[in-house]
Amino acid sequence: MSQGLVPHDEPRLAFPDLVGWFLPAGQRSHLIGLEMECGLVRPETGRSVSYDEPGGTRALLEVLLEQLHGDPIQEDGTLVGLALSDGAALTLEMAGAIEYSSAAQATVSESMVAARRCLSMVARAAEPLRLRVLTGAHLPFDDPGEIKWAPKSRTRIMRHWFAGLGDGGRLGDQVMGLTLSTQVSLDALDEQEYLEKLRTLLGVSPFLAAILANAPALTGPRTDDGIVSQRMAYWRRIDPARCQHLASRLYEVTSLAELVEVLTDLPMIYRRTAHGYVPGGSRRFGEALRDGFEDGTWPTIADWKTHLAQVWPAIRPRRTLETRLPDGQAWDRLALVPALFVGLAEEPAIRREALQLVSEFRTEALDLVAVKAAQGSPDGINPQIREVAGHLVHLAEQGLSARISRGAERPELIESLGPAFQSAVTGRPPADEIVARWAGEWAQRPDRYVAAMAVPTETTDRIA
Repeated sequence: MSQGLVPHDEPRLAFPDLVGWFLPAGQRSHLIGLEMECGLVRPETGRSVSYDEPGGTRALLEVLLEQLHGDPIQEDGTLVGLALSDGAALTLEMAGAIEYSSAAQATVSESMVAARRCLSMVARAAEPLRLRVLTGAHLPFDDPGEIKWAPKSRTRIMRHWFAGLGDGGRLGDQVMGLTLSTQVSLDALDEQEYLEKLRTLLGVSPFLAAILANAPALTGPRTDDGIVSQRMAYWRRIDPARCQHLASRLYEVTSLAELVEVLTDLPMIYRRTAHGYVPGGSRRFGEALRDGFEDGTWPTIADWKTHLAQVWPAIRPRRTLETRLPDGQAWDRLALVPALFVGLAEEPAIRREALQLVSEFRTEALDLVAVKAAQGSPDGINPQIREVAGHLVHLAEQGLSARISRGAERPELIESLGPAFQSAVTGRPPADEIVARWAGEWAQRPDRYVAAMAVPTETTDRIA
């Protein structure tokens, strides 16, 4: 059934339905999901390719469909991805980057093995097209004024939305077209666990983001502000009601009902109807529950799911809790973000210790930590932030060790935490290494950057 079309004999969606939706009945185990966004660039220039050009993103998707025997994913009749036999998916982002979405797995070790295998297969398929699959947190060589948008109707609606926000939407193109991320989705089986995980993950995210900053500017006018994450800097200045201000509100919620109150206080940006994607209108979701949408239709659970995909706080609340703030990492550190969040969140005792550690920081202080995480400093990461982040990495290590001891993870997963320990000790995030290599061994050449950051074509079962 198309979203927004509710038959007369079907009961209308009500507020309690939204509250109950967060905790599906019958789920008895915790699963882990990963989403990893990668650029698709030319090896000589490091610049993204368009959909229709020879050897572009459509050509890659067609090759992948043939080689991986997936099922096509289409939007308005246009090929935009493929569903894989193991439950994972590969889909185009708004501007042509490709996203790997894993099937839900019991362990982060299984998830990482599957992710590495799949991305290496994508890299192997891309190579004859003269494409490279780029890891990291942004696309440093793309011009914001020349972004190659994927043929998705949602893209047009989103760009119009951001353009209407004034200064709060000025960087909408950069956010949609130039950034990459690694996201981890974690389960909760009851309301108490959900709220505890939400608050813990919101609290630890700014500190982890500081030691994982990985998106320095490499081209264009250079400034002296020391920004170590262009990605986080872009997100800091986009639609505050759906990003940092929303994160502050979520940090204070004490029930799922209160969580739904906060989330229904925003309008939808777009909806999917029988006629495809359309603007969501001006009514807040809560108003649409009461009065219907402006086109005379009523919200459905499908609308609710779409609505939650249109908010971008540090932790996105859905049926899972999705981490969003820290930067994606290079291929050799790909497991770092998932390992940190799983280690901190999945063991109840460790989770509560982590929450206690960050509980002294009010929302304003956490927001300031997030600002500093993007800005950086000539002297390195702020000492207090480093201290807290270091404690969190040690807690993550303990959490992973507990999972390993009962056979829930592979022992080598611990090794993935090494770069986080190093950044916490030295005060230097991964961005500093990239800047040094850009000026040194890479000689400010995009082709050398791409060669170092691209996904290898060799399949591996390694985790860390």
